Amino acid sequence: MRARTRSSRLCDDRGSATAETAVVLPVVVMMVALLILTGLGIGAHVRLESAARAAAREMARGESEQSAVATARRISGDDVSVTISADGVWVSVQVRRELRAPAGLLAGAAWSIDADAQARREPHLVGDGGAS
Repeated sequence: MRARTRSSRLCDDRGSATAETAVVLPVVVMMVALLILTGLGIGAHVRLESAARAAAREMARGESEQSAVATARRISGDDVSVTISADGVWVSVQVRRELRAPAGLLAGAAWSIDADAQARREPHLVGDGGAS
């Protein structure tokens, strides 16, 4: 006589893949969103660094502040603040941007990203021959 095997509902694993996916999927989506936001932040910082360097070079060559600000905004966008200061033979440029998170879980969150660069003025632009 053949023994009948009973299937227990406790040993049945039908639907477990769906349940595991339902638990893991939100975590995966959040990780992808975090990676995208990090990439955007790094990209914005690289553009700000380039803008600060270009504006400092403009000032070191003797160009006007308006020209340096226009160069920084052309590289990094119009929504940046540019601060230029000079101390003797050195010129310093700071570029700052506010990033705001789009709608979603991080809606309303804001980050401030800034970059700065220094450059030495050309010797013919310094009154004492460039000595410091």
